[in-house]
Amino acid sequence: MKKGIIGIDIGGTNIRAALVFGRHMKHRLNIESHARFGIDRSIQQIHSAVARLHKHASAIGIGIAGIIDSRAGVVRYSPNLKGWNNVPLARMINQTFRLPTRVLNDVNAICLGEWTFGAAKGYRNVFLFTLGTGVGGAAICEGKLLVGANGFAGEFGHTTIDPAGPKCICGQQGHLERYVGAKYIVARYRNKLKRQRSSSIRLQNLTPEKIAVAAKKGDQIALEVFSETGYYIGVGVANILALLDPDIVIISGGIARAGRILMDPIRKTASRLVLGAEHRRYKIVAARLGDDAGILGAALFAKSATKNRKV
Repeated sequence: MKKGIIGIDIGGTNIRAALVFGRHMKHRLNIESHARFGIDRSIQQIHSAVARLHKHASAIGIGIAGIIDSRAGVVRYSPNLKGWNNVPLARMINQTFRLPTRVLNDVNAICLGEWTFGAAKGYRNVFLFTLGTGVGGAAICEGKLLVGANGFAGEFGHTTIDPAGPKCICGQQGHLERYVGAKYIVARYRNKLKRQRSSSIRLQNLTPEKIAVAAKKGDQIALEVFSETGYYIGVGVANILALLDPDIVIISGGIARAGRILMDPIRKTASRLVLGAEHRRYKIVAARLGDDAGILGAALFAKSATKNRKV
């Protein structure tokens, strides 16, 4: 049997894995993460997933949220995983399964997946935003993944859009994530509702996705929240267009499925703010691959090691 590459996408909520053959995946796993119980439990879950797939694999790729030293295969710090500080994950997995193992930031993995098989296929300069609990970023520059001097490139959610703005979870003020992270979108909706007291949404277990559904049905508070969210993301996109001049900017994550109520204000704001918009050729689009992107990208990153080259 032809051997595939194990792709693993590790988050604070779920661990997703599959045996990857090009664009196709087999024996897909979706495991509820036990990260809240500490690092030992998380490592055990990763080992368990690999054990179910490794007999038909030639390498392992792992995408994980946080500050990742891909060259050393070390998780320096992961905000979603309790106790993950300077964890030599690649070495730990390789020692058990004797397969080449590479580790990268989860947003980099998503970007590689979308670049190779999804919305950015065929482009040489790409930037991808992920919008969820936090805000992440990753870039392909002239056909190569941008890693940075310390392997930490792409933490765009923690760039400042207002130095006098509200405090971010990281302790700094006015970061983009503080305006468009999922819980802040929900908080903005609730705050507006207190003043306007008119809503079509049930407030229990409120999410950005539920607010998006309400906006599409004409809920005025929800429409206002998405207009503001699109504006702030558009500010971030304009900064990226000015800095990196990409062919395409991809908006990824569950909120990206909101459609025009989000994408229109993003595009309008970016076009208004970026220098020389009328002379630039760029697209701002939603991601295509959904949850598949991180698994596929992690596998692609591992595959590059088996060919003795760097992505």
